[in-house]
Amino acid sequence: MSKSNIVSISNYSPKRVVLNSEIENLVNSEKRIMPDGILEEKFGIIERRFAEDDEQASDLAVKAALKILTENHRNTIDCIIFASGSSDMIEPATSSIVQSKLKLSCPAFDIKNACNSFVNAIQIANALIISNTYKKVLITCGEKLSAIIKLQYEDNFELMKRFASLSMGDAGAAVIMEKSDDESGINTQQFQTNGEYWHLCTVPGGGSLHPHDGSKVYFEGRTSEMKKIFFQKKGDLIDSTLINAGWKKDDIDLVFMHHVSTQIFVEVANDLQIPHEKFYSVFEHYGNMAAASIPFALSDAVKKGHLIKGKKIMLLGLASGISISVQLIIW
Repeated sequence: MSKSNIVSISNYSPKRVVLNSEIENLVNSEKRIMPDGILEEKFGIIERRFAEDDEQASDLAVKAALKILTENHRNTIDCIIFASGSSDMIEPATSSIVQSKLKLSCPAFDIKNACNSFVNAIQIANALIISNTYKKVLITCGEKLSAIIKLQYEDNFELMKRFASLSMGDAGAAVIMEKSDDESGINTQQFQTNGEYWHLCTVPGGGSLHPHDGSKVYFEGRTSEMKKIFFQKKGDLIDSTLINAGWKKDDIDLVFMHHVSTQIFVEVANDLQIPHEKFYSVFEHYGNMAAASIPFALSDAVKKGHLIKGKKIMLLGLASGISISVQLIIW
């Protein structure tokens, strides 16, 4: 059975480094409602990156893509997917803007499924490649989450409603996928959606529900409730995916997981009985990058020599919706 593979990967990080102290000072600028050091204590984050005001989601995606877009790739890329929770605007699709900035000429479309956008794009690109619809697909991601973080609050109740957003950071990522000519590639992948919980994590504004309400353009979420559902649902999905692949947990060399705190890594590792050192994280210095989190960490692992050809990896995604994904890949 034919498979597709990630043949190139890159990430992009904006230049502006934002320390916890800057976030805490902004939140406390009018009245003190948040203790010093609480962000590192609760999330395990030290710093994150914010894009400039004139740097858009498409720019973050383009800057990542340019790192891997060789002249040969320019002539052979036959599909572009932009896969992010963020977008430049409601219309047109951000992929059109990315295509224009990259000066490419091929079909382009968006995939939007919150923090699972990128892993869903891998699923779709894999299907398009093995069906011979396209030969070489460029997936790009640009997350400008700083645009949905509110930094002034009326009271502690509002702070708690939006607290998880204070671990967010901006980033770009890109991969090129094509048909695999060996055992490497996408082995098995499964997704599930529990839509009855969609209301637990939202950015309500901008759609038909709240088209013109400026107060609705910021993140709000009950992430502790999402976490409980994730822990209830993930085990069966992971087990069935491993069975379908013919893998055991001991076969997994590295786990790349979207997460909102470093503590989640520890809890998931303990729950799955997979050693902590197999979970690869860049969260401490980059924070929650939404859909860019997994490809950004993958690229970082490749750069640092931790992820090499032949390694067996698991991508584990959790997104608002609620959407859960498991992908098993031979690198």
